[in-house]
Amino acid sequence: MKAIVLLAAILLAGCAATGPAGVSADASCKPEIERLNALLAAETAERQRLMRAASRREEALRRQLEAMKSIERGILEREDRLSTETR
Repeated sequence: MKAIVLLAAILLAGCAATGPAGVSADASCKPEIERLNALLAAETAERQRLMRAASRREEALRRQLEAMKSIERGILEREDRLSTETR
């Protein structure tokens, strides 16, 4: 994220300082702003994709943990029943 902020500062500072004569700073910066906008959109989409993937992975691990706990409870209950039957 720091790289994007640095890139934005460089692009915007450069285009504002070196706009062609007779052209407003807004018009001279438009291509840079559009590139920055596309870069930020791509970065945001990638971060969202990573967050969704992490969330799916976390949910899968949570389900696996619950399944393992259920198996453990079953084993402990069976051992408890067997120990009470043999007394």
